Amino acid sequence: MIEWTTALSTGVELLDEHHKAIFQWVAKLENAAADKHTLLGAYAITRLKNNAEEHFAAEESLMKSAGYPDLAEHMAEHATFRAKLRELHVNSVGKDISADTVRFLRNWLTEHVAKTDMAYVPFLKRQVAQ
Repeated sequence: MIEWTTALSTGVELLDEHHKAIFQWVAKLENAAADKHTLLGAYAITRLKNNAEEHFAAEESLMKSAGYPDLAEHMAEHATFRAKLRELHVNSVGKDISADTVRFLRNWLTEHVAKTDMAYVPFLKRQVAQ
């Protein structure tokens, strides 16, 4: 089961809280998929999509105001994931959530936070120190 850990902390409280919420919704989705709870799965994807949208907007705004040099690449990753989430959201209506869907979400989220998001941490810390 997916779980947020302190190893995934960016040190930015708002973003860490967003990440925790997103991880919780993926965990709820995992449970719904395992138990074949179609309605809960669709609800979890809806909440995941909404939380991700809120998070991406906040994260992109923070990186933009800090002048993060890799913002365009980071935003492109977000855009790709947003499109995939929209597709999964539409496809979740009235259907069980597949193990492949859960695996994709779990892997993308963990990889994105552990690598892509962690890439901006030192830069943001330098910006704050100035």
